[in-house]
Amino acid sequence: MDYPMHPDLKVGQKFPDFKLPDQDGETRQLSKLIRGFPTVLIFSRGYY
Repeated sequence: MDYPMHPDLKVGQKFPDFKLPDQDGETRQLSKLIRGFPTVLIFSRGYY
């Protein structure tokens, strides 16, 4: 199955610096979590 990527996301481009709530409800910012280190992000549904 081929899933199209969002047009703003291109291979080799910098990933957007976003904020999301963590498991405790506190807002976390991507750039503050990774602090410039190489990072792999994995997104999942959370319920199976």
